[in-house]
Amino acid sequence: MFRDHRGRPRVVVTGMGLASPLGSDVDTFWHHLTTGKVATGPLTRFPTDAFPTHRAAEVADTVLTAPTAPDGRGTPRSVRYVSHSLAQAMGDAKLSHAAVPRRVGIVVGTVMGTRPHLEELRRQGRALEADRSWDTPQLLADVPAAEFGLRGPRQVVAAGCAAGNTAIAAAAGHIRAGRADAMAAAGVDELSQAVFQLFTALRALAPDQVRPFDRDRRGMMPSEAGAVVILESLEHAVARGATVLAELRGYAVAADAHHMTAPHPQGLGMLHCMRDSLDQAGIAASDVDYVSAHGTGTPANDALEAACLAQYFGPRGGRPAVSSIKGMLGHSQGGASLLEAIACVLAIQRGRVPGNPTLREADDSCAGLDLVGGAARDMPVRVALSNAFGFGGNTSTVVFGRYPD
Repeated sequence: MFRDHRGRPRVVVTGMGLASPLGSDVDTFWHHLTTGKVATGPLTRFPTDAFPTHRAAEVADTVLTAPTAPDGRGTPRSVRYVSHSLAQAMGDAKLSHAAVPRRVGIVVGTVMGTRPHLEELRRQGRALEADRSWDTPQLLADVPAAEFGLRGPRQVVAAGCAAGNTAIAAAAGHIRAGRADAMAAAGVDELSQAVFQLFTALRALAPDQVRPFDRDRRGMMPSEAGAVVILESLEHAVARGATVLAELRGYAVAADAHHMTAPHPQGLGMLHCMRDSLDQAGIAASDVDYVSAHGTGTPANDALEAACLAQYFGPRGGRPAVSSIKGMLGHSQGGASLLEAIACVLAIQRGRVPGNPTLREADDSCAGLDLVGGAARDMPVRVALSNAFGFGGNTSTVVFGRYPD
């Protein structure tokens, strides 16, 4: 019961929490995500005069975004997003702050770490040389771990925009290796001026809306979020009477080894991750019901991902429903694939998959895909796969299944 088909410990999801532009609790997020609400809008965090777009997706909860110290330094929003999400997830998993088992740890995936906080202090005219206390991404794990008494493995992974799924894979690896009984897998990033500058230089910013897989897609739009899932060995979850939300059936991490900003032209990393994660799960491609696509809305990414999905699933008799929630949320970098993992678990639980509400006319490259039109589609979901890709050729895929199957 507690081992998979390869004899390894089974890993399950027992809690979830988040802070996102579509809401700072799971139910609000899911309601907005499946009713087609678009969270991108005018950016208020910093001046955008030098950029081709003045829009982004911001976390609106003032408790999470306002300064928390009189001098304006406060705690970085990214750290607050992780702590907020972790508190929700631990509550959902019924892990008491006062009695957390010793063998519980945390892995956080991020792109920018705490750098945006330093950018904000610099905009305020502060001399950073006098106090660089937040100038280390490791604090994204250290502060929440200390706050909630997590004494197990502690790690930060920087795998580009594949960081969220990579954190899930790393956390599950700690459990399967016997180093932990449960792990918090987190993904986080806050809005950054440097990110706007980067994607301006790459001419990849959308001027109005993000339209994944659309014929007229013009680019991505930066966003921010924090999200956490609690992973446990099935044996540990059953022993303490936890409610299992879904099973993490498989995961894979790979690299294109091709280019710093462009994916491999044949999508080798994407294909390897989908194949390896499903092989690990013991699941056929034809049994996948839903794919949460990376779908950034850039011309190059979407065409290649669509081709890889058709190439992988089509010959194997699979035609899963496909959507990208970035049309509603923008691209929250390290937080993106953690939000998408939560969307997959909720799709399995609630029999509904998010749609592509900003899609007007599908690109010709998507002819082989079952793109979900409108806000959502009601359908049974037993298996959901989520892809995430990032600069440096980072690729990662996670596969969730209904529990009990």
